[in-house]
Amino acid sequence: MLIRQLPYIELKDAYQTVKCFVEGQTHAKIYSLRGDIEEQLGIAGDDTEELLEKFIKTFGLSANGFAFDEHFYSEGEQFGSGPLLINFIVLIVKVFIGLIEILSFKPVKFACQPNWHRPSERKVSGLTFKQMLTWYLEKDFVKAENIVYQLTIHAN
Repeated sequence: MLIRQLPYIELKDAYQTVKCFVEGQTHAKIYSLRGDIEEQLGIAGDDTEELLEKFIKTFGLSANGFAFDEHFYSEGEQFGSGPLLINFIVLIVKVFIGLIEILSFKPVKFACQPNWHRPSERKVSGLTFKQMLTWYLEKDFVKAENIVYQLTIHAN
C-alpha cells in the first residue's frame, strides 16, 4: 500500500475540480465517493466511455493500467436483445406488482430483494468517484484501495 502526504487544500481543490467536471459533463449529481459512477450519473456504455476519454484528455491523465471492459459493461451487454427481453419481462412484472399494490392498498414485500436488472453474466468492478479522484491526483490510474492519503495542514 502506497502512503502519500497531501495538503488538505490540494485534496479539496481536486475534489471540487473533478466533481464539477463530471457533473458538468453529465448534468447529474455526484452524491457519494464510493458509489458507482454509472449508477450515480445515470449513464452507461458509450456515454461512460466518452466521459472517461474527456476526463483523461482534459486533465492530461494516463490510461495505463485502466481497462474499460474490466470496469464496465459494453452497450451490447446492457442493451442487446437478451437483456432487452429480460428487462421487458421485468417491466411487465413490475407493472403487475404495481397494480396489485394499488388495488390492495398494501405494498408487495419480497423475502429477499430481487435483482431486476442483470445485464451480463460477466462480472465488472465499476468505477467510483473516489477512484476517479485518485486517478486525477496520481495522473495515472491507481486503484483507490492501493493508496492512502495522509492529509497535512499548512498554517500560515
